[in-house]
Amino acid sequence: MGETVKQVAVNIQTDMDNLPRVSTECCIYRVPEKFRRANAEAYTPQVVSIGPFHRDKTELQLTEEIKLRYLKGFLHHIKADLVSLTRNIYEMESHIRQSYQENLTQGSEELIRIILMDAAFVVELFIRNHYPKYREENEEIFSKQWMRDCVFHDVLLLENQVPFFVLENLYKLTELSTTVTFLKLSYEYFKDVLQGNELASPSFQMKHLVDYGRALQLSSFPQEMISKRNKKFELPRRAKELQEAGIKFRRGEGTSSMLNVVFKDGTLEMRPLVVNKWTEAYFKNMVAYEQCQHEDKYISSYAILMDSLIDTPEDINILIRYGILENQLGSAEAVASLINRMNKDTIRDSGSFLYSSLCESLNSYSRTRWHQWKAAWYRWRVILKREYFSNPWSGISVVAAMVLLVLTLMQTACSFIQFYSDDARRLFHGHKR
Repeated sequence: MGETVKQVAVNIQTDMDNLPRVSTECCIYRVPEKFRRANAEAYTPQVVSIGPFHRDKTELQLTEEIKLRYLKGFLHHIKADLVSLTRNIYEMESHIRQSYQENLTQGSEELIRIILMDAAFVVELFIRNHYPKYREENEEIFSKQWMRDCVFHDVLLLENQVPFFVLENLYKLTELSTTVTFLKLSYEYFKDVLQGNELASPSFQMKHLVDYGRALQLSSFPQEMISKRNKKFELPRRAKELQEAGIKFRRGEGTSSMLNVVFKDGTLEMRPLVVNKWTEAYFKNMVAYEQCQHEDKYISSYAILMDSLIDTPEDINILIRYGILENQLGSAEAVASLINRMNKDTIRDSGSFLYSSLCESLNSYSRTRWHQWKAAWYRWRVILKREYFSNPWSGISVVAAMVLLVLTLMQTACSFIQFYSDDARRLFHGHKR
């Protein structure tokens, strides 16, 4: 028994000694299962694997030939040969490994090949997007809309990333880097979904392309909102109920972040949000990244706020009417369902929610006696309009019924007056006799 106990202890000690070092540079994560359960497709690549996490999936192997073609095209833009390019990746290998959450099982040769081909693919993809003249005849990606859409989706994913410093390092080897920055190329590729300001010279190093998408929103986000957070908060009512309580909606102007939501003098001002086929993957992967990496939950807070404001297609139509939402999905039901899924299973830490003061102001405004009365009156007007004034004939019927009711009441009142008048006269004459 003593030897058994000793051996168990030795084995445990060995396992502890062999634990991988926790890297402070870790930034590329596996999406937690609790997020993936809501919609695995939003986190899973469709046609192309980028980085080591999805490398062995059979359904993604067809694009390996495309990567080789893109690498061949990329080599035409640089002054170095393939050996020098490979050496460049080799010198960054240790730094690259530390960027991934997992202790990567790939050996040195395999990992260098993966990162070289995938990073060159992404850089060349951005180059061909910006410079159509570099696209090949019968281009596999840009000549096929379905392929272009799938690749765009895959580049948005948290698990499908290579470190940003690798992409920038490779791009600096090209002759194009003297005229156009890699940040410019990134913005040009993502601008239809990122809806943020272009970053000229960020004050911090981007971790990967998901982090870049988040940085676009943070660059113009009013920092004073962070200092106004409350530990306790209650989410506001949905858009329809806020409107009933007298709150007005206004589309924010300018180029500030979509995160910049302001409530002042009874008006909720929000920057426009375009909802399209990439919106769910965009938000879900940034939310997952924030939950894994960042203390301040900017995108998560926005997703929670939007989920609170939107519950039904009716809420969607209100925000569309005021230019706050642009629906490129089709039905209002689809948009409402998407927004309600954006923050599913998100950890709601009150200390990291950025809109607590805004929610408090909205709730305080809508709960005053005057605004509650306005809400009740608004609901009655809607009911009357829907039930009785939905078409001219029903409206005429209601008016006629109201007139008939008034006339009936007047006739009844006159009869009572006449009756009491006659009775009073009889009493008066009887008293005289």
